[in-house]
Amino acid sequence: MKKLFLSIFFLFVAINLFSEVLPEKLTGIWEAKDRYVFFEQNDRDESELVVVLKTYYGWYLDRAAEPADFAEKESRTRNSATTRNAEHIKILNIETKETAGSLYGSLDLYFSRWQENTIPFLILDDSLYLSYFEKDEQPDDEQTGSHTWQFYRGVAPSKGFLISPQSVPTNITGYIIDGEKLYDVRYWQTDMDLSTDYITFAYKEDSYQIPKHLRSCNTNYSCVSGRSKKVRNAVKPFNYKAEDFIFNDDNTVFTRNEEPYLKRLASRDTFEELIKIVKEANSRRKPDPPALFPESNLDWHWDLIDLLEKDNKLIQEVRERQKEFGSRGKDRGK
Repeated sequence: MKKLFLSIFFLFVAINLFSEVLPEKLTGIWEAKDRYVFFEQNDRDESELVVVLKTYYGWYLDRAAEPADFAEKESRTRNSATTRNAEHIKILNIETKETAGSLYGSLDLYFSRWQENTIPFLILDDSLYLSYFEKDEQPDDEQTGSHTWQFYRGVAPSKGFLISPQSVPTNITGYIIDGEKLYDVRYWQTDMDLSTDYITFAYKEDSYQIPKHLRSCNTNYSCVSGRSKKVRNAVKPFNYKAEDFIFNDDNTVFTRNEEPYLKRLASRDTFEELIKIVKEANSRRKPDPPALFPESNLDWHWDLIDLLEKDNKLIQEVRERQKEFGSRGKDRGK
């Protein structure tokens, strides 16, 4: 009896240990130009990504990825625009940080045992971005000089919440913001072990201590070659313009001031609301295209055409065969 109790206890602990709880700021229905993405808080052991694609230039919505029990609640429509079964994409390893007005971090999408992607994201209010820069917590003895500057760590941006695996970017960016100067530091993929060392970035009279390596999406990125302690080929800075960036409420994270990848649909956060969107969109009918040749009062001179064709045996044989396919314009009074 004691062994049975322990087995049940450890099973319960394991289920709760590996189950993922979606942050509240992430849940709901989100819309992009080419898809809807739905994050649902549920009682399943593992959350799954829900993706509805806007196919045929947005005229048809395809439930491309969803949990198996969604089809039991609402059967999927089977036609030439859909597959027989939806994709099943698990959401695991959710690691996020939250402030009053933002949520940022990453989650893993598991397509199969051998295929997975880490998707970094930043949520500001009701907008979701795929790229962001986080303030680096530098050692106290590294921040020197009479002026204040800051280094922001970039992430490896993805192409979005897709229904198939995608490659990891070969380069990411780190930013040095020093007053009106902004240095763009390139980091590239490396097979070296992750280093927590800080190295020198120098350009003319400016000198900064920045991370040698950045790690994002389970990949190491370096801004130096080998064991070097100085960034080579440092490029001149850009002009820093605050309006080009959007910061969160405590200035720990920012993203470029551009159109977000996803926008949350207000007051729509359930499966029933998602199905309503799909049904309303798929009930539309695209209007017929305009006639290739518009109506006109053109005189076709059928009497002259008949006169020219009268003694032509080949044309007469063709006309006889045409009768099997329908009347001519002449017979319809055109």
